[in-house]
Amino acid sequence: MSLSLPRTLQFGRLARTLPPRLSQQPAVPLACRYSTQGTAASAPAEPTQRTWEAAHAKNPAFAVERELPLPRSRKREVGIFIAVAAVTWGLGTVIAFNYQRMTSTPVTAALFTARHNEEVCSELGRQLNFTSSFPWISGDISHLKGFVDIEFDVVGDKDIVGRLVLSSRRTGKQNGEWHTIEFYVRTPDGRKLNCNI
Repeated sequence: MSLSLPRTLQFGRLARTLPPRLSQQPAVPLACRYSTQGTAASAPAEPTQRTWEAAHAKNPAFAVERELPLPRSRKREVGIFIAVAAVTWGLGTVIAFNYQRMTSTPVTAALFTARHNEEVCSELGRQLNFTSSFPWISGDISHLKGFVDIEFDVVGDKDIVGRLVLSSRRTGKQNGEWHTIEFYVRTPDGRKLNCNI
């Protein structure tokens, strides 16, 4: 009577008895049988960095060789913005100075005096006022330097437009007296209606 010896698989110093069914299978390293990666240990690992040729072969549309576009110049847009800003700033400054002259004491006093002048009322009519809600006041007013030189259009209820002219100077310093050089309303035919009090 012969006895069959059990097959053993040696792993270093450890010995394990295998069943007859498993003993017929080829020996596989234990590290491969219990590998958590699920791939054969003999298969080479796929490199993490793909070469240009491999990327071009897998996705040709992605790896199209073409030149990068040149950066767009913004000099024209910047120039236009600076020009528009300069024009807007200049126009706003002119409007602000004109509004300051329109609401100044010399302009309101001159309009009030001409409105109650009988000769002016007989030519232009009553209710003398500016020709528009925001008239243009020509000339300049400087209380610091002591001079007033202004001109602006006026109109009465007769719808006749006249030109009010006022020129005055101050003698001495800031507390000096003002002297009117000329103050009149010029009619469309060129006549001057004196408004001096």
